[in-house]
Amino acid sequence: MGFGLDGDGGRRALMESCSLLVVNYRSAKLALDAIGTAQAAYAGPLQVVVVDNSVDPAEAELLCGVGKVIAADRNLGYSGAINAGRKWCDGKTLLVSNPDVRFAPSSIDRLIATGAAVAGPALFWDEGLQWMLPPADLDNRSQLLDRVLASRFPGWARTRDRRRARARTRFWSLTATSPMQALSGAVMAIRAAAFDAAGGFDERYPLYFEEHDFLRRVSGDIVYVPDARVRHLYNQSARGSPEAASFYAVSEARYLKRWNGRAGMMLKRLERPMAARLEFAPFPVEGIDMPEGDIVVEASPLPTFETAAGCFPHSRKLLIPEDIWASYRGDVLYVRFVDKQSGATIAAFAKARMVV
Repeated sequence: MGFGLDGDGGRRALMESCSLLVVNYRSAKLALDAIGTAQAAYAGPLQVVVVDNSVDPAEAELLCGVGKVIAADRNLGYSGAINAGRKWCDGKTLLVSNPDVRFAPSSIDRLIATGAAVAGPALFWDEGLQWMLPPADLDNRSQLLDRVLASRFPGWARTRDRRRARARTRFWSLTATSPMQALSGAVMAIRAAAFDAAGGFDERYPLYFEEHDFLRRVSGDIVYVPDARVRHLYNQSARGSPEAASFYAVSEARYLKRWNGRAGMMLKRLERPMAARLEFAPFPVEGIDMPEGDIVVEASPLPTFETAAGCFPHSRKLLIPEDIWASYRGDVLYVRFVDKQSGATIAAFAKARMVV
């Protein structure tokens, strides 16, 4: 398979039709922005299909005129909405997308050009495309066991934290299209034939884990395309759902039972809340002077850094970009400097969100 935009792969990207399939939940203004940037990010014909789960006529009204809009009479969940929208998609590729994303120029061209069954872009937290979002975890049995042991044994937790920090750094350092087991469900370019052969998304997952389940069932290459760049405002849609937390618990239990069996469910019961082990200094208003060495900066809503965004700094002073801070919904943002080679934390800081 040829990757990139050169040669036949590039010509195929320009010729093939693609269906952008957006699931909206009370985020119509964001969805309109996502659609506009998508139309500018693909040189071929782009069909737009939106499934609106809001059950709000005002949301559906805002979306009128962008393409085919399906106003559901109930919240179908993410999986149900994708399956409902698929029936209206004519493209050879389905670009399944959250509403809270913005596509960089040529990003869709590059995803389609891979010819893979499923391709995912590099996701960024900020408008400047410097803060990279974390790689996806498949939540297989070995990863679950690793997390359980870390939740119970401090020594294991320290070793695991360094190992995961190094793995994130390797992922963020990728420059070539690379095979993956898991991708973020925020944006996925899925060949329509592969989607249909897999039976679509499993609607037993109301929200969360549906993309993991799908990726374990789909046949064909699953690739990450680092030069296809997309900003993901992250959780701007799901956070508006009062059922999000309960949906997560239901979907997690179903996923673990399906793919890890009784052993997975037993391991989950053994898991304890992850304890924070770092000491955090206040984040100065004027920013932080970067330490010497080969450093990656991580930021997380969690003091454990179980998941984290990261950037490779280009200046000697660290500041949190205003567009990140403006969209952040947590009470505290945790930031740390990490040595790239060892994964060890050099210094850690906490910044409280100002409530105006």
